[in-house]
Amino acid sequence: MDKIVYQTDQAGFYQGQTSADESPLEPGVYHLPARCVETPPPATWEDSQWPRWDGTTWRLVNRPKAFDAEDPVDKLKAFLTANPDVANLITTA
Repeated sequence: MDKIVYQTDQAGFYQGQTSADESPLEPGVYHLPARCVETPPPATWEDSQWPRWDGTTWRLVNRPKAFDAEDPVDKLKAFLTANPDVANLITTA
C-alpha cells in the first residue's frame, strides 16, 4: 500500500505530490522519497505566492520569478541572473 506525500525542491518550494512505499519488513512504516513531507501544503494560494516548507510547516511566500517563466531556457537565465556566483562557476570552469 502506498501513501501520498508532498515533495519539495532543495529550497523547500512545493513541487507536487508523490507516493511513499510501505516497508516490506515493517507494516505501517513508510519510506519517504527525498525531500518529501507527510503534511499537505495549503489547499489554495494566490498566483503571486507559492508554498514553501520551512522544516516544520508550510508557509506561503512570494512566488520566485523563475517560476513564472514557461521556457526552461528562460528559467535558467533567470536563475543565473539571480545567482551570479553560480554563473561565475560555470564560466570560469
